[in-house]
Amino acid sequence: MKYSLFVFFALLWFSITTMAIEQRPYSVIQKEGAIEIRSYQRVVSAEVVTFGNRNEAASDAFRILFRFIQGRNDDQLSIAMTAPVAQNKHDNNGWAVRFYMPAAMSMSDVPTPEDPRITLIENTQVNLAAIRFSGFNSAKNLAKNEKKLREYLEKNKFEYIDQPTYAFYNAPYVPPFLKRNEVLFEIKGKK
Repeated sequence: MKYSLFVFFALLWFSITTMAIEQRPYSVIQKEGAIEIRSYQRVVSAEVVTFGNRNEAASDAFRILFRFIQGRNDDQLSIAMTAPVAQNKHDNNGWAVRFYMPAAMSMSDVPTPEDPRITLIENTQVNLAAIRFSGFNSAKNLAKNEKKLREYLEKNKFEYIDQPTYAFYNAPYVPPFLKRNEVLFEIKGKK
């Protein structure tokens, strides 16, 4: 029993301390429960499109992007991991997965990837609606929260782009009740 408690609290401590990585900067414009309307600042991202079911595609993309930030680039520069890792559906059964660069890096600061599958993108300022939830990032959990956010946006007469982005903030070993997951939609304005 003592060993189980030790392991539990060690994992809890490790999970909390590893959450202290830089996150994509934003300010909250409006909040209602777990739903926020946010204004995101400009940031550079590295993106790769992979194919297959969401979990397999995300896993493949993660490895490609992780090698890039670990130095597989023209400067052999190691770039700090940030959160979240974002993914959204892409054409032809593909998934676009993004790592955001640290906020201080401009497009000219980011080295060229060695892997030609990686695209660097200058993300401009954008307003997004987000719903935050814990637990597993299962298709069921994502669909449930996607539906809640859509209903909120419709009820409150927001115009939005109906292509959700999924955002994941934690490592796989973080206990589900501590995980931070989000579904986001880009907002165009009010109807």
